[in-house]
Amino acid sequence: MSGLKPEKHILFVVIAGVLAAVGLFSLPKYVVQNETGEQPAQSSSKTTTTEKEPHLQLSEQQDQALAEIKNSSKDPLDIYQDLAIFFAGANMYDSSAFYAEKRASEINNEQEWLMTGDYYYQAYSLSLNPVTQEEFAEKARSAYQKALEINPNQLHARTNTAMTYVTSASPMQAIMMLRQVLEINPRYVPAIMSMGALSMQSGQYDRAVSRFEQALAIDEGNLNAQLGLAYSLIETGEKDKAKSILEGLSEIGLDDVLQNEVDKTLESLK
Repeated sequence: MSGLKPEKHILFVVIAGVLAAVGLFSLPKYVVQNETGEQPAQSSSKTTTTEKEPHLQLSEQQDQALAEIKNSSKDPLDIYQDLAIFFAGANMYDSSAFYAEKRASEINNEQEWLMTGDYYYQAYSLSLNPVTQEEFAEKARSAYQKALEINPNQLHARTNTAMTYVTSASPMQAIMMLRQVLEINPRYVPAIMSMGALSMQSGQYDRAVSRFEQALAIDEGNLNAQLGLAYSLIETGEKDKAKSILEGLSEIGLDDVLQNEVDKTLESLK
């Protein structure tokens, strides 16, 4: 073992956007036991708080922009869309989802329900409150289900729906649903990446290596798969391979936050 915390590893991958889910580093470690489908024992700890999720404060400039959108003479459906985009830009995804859902309920097509599901999924991923997190998960599933009723082969909806079960009382359902996605399309990279990320979180780095290598065989330039592979290789003891991957990524250029973390990792591998 490298001594680097697994939670930190997956955080790196999340920063790079390995999944739409931003909070994977805090998921239960029993989610992927051995990919056999066996249900592990459930934790008895469960919050009973009903505290609402805190919202970010809008700046004066943002307040003015919001007022302009609300007072617009546009069609109400267009205003809903503008509001959803506005709140997404402010990282207030529950508000984005609220307006996207109002629009989707009127238009009722695959794209609008998919967008609604994505906003609720972002709210779910960012939530620190288990109660509201589950509320957002349920709403995301509902929106994705409406998209799937229109297009049963919508794999993005299937994959994200699966990931909402990771923090539920039935986490193994996530694995089963991801397998179903891969049965439909064995080369669907987001589902492969999801399996890899869950394997990392459960400490099964050999399985994670296999998943990320599988993703790279399909999409060799996938930055997130390379990151996931590198940090998984560190934990399997293949530090030279990991170092080579990270050095290669540094050469192509990363954002400042991620580059700083990669630099720290490379320093620790010397």
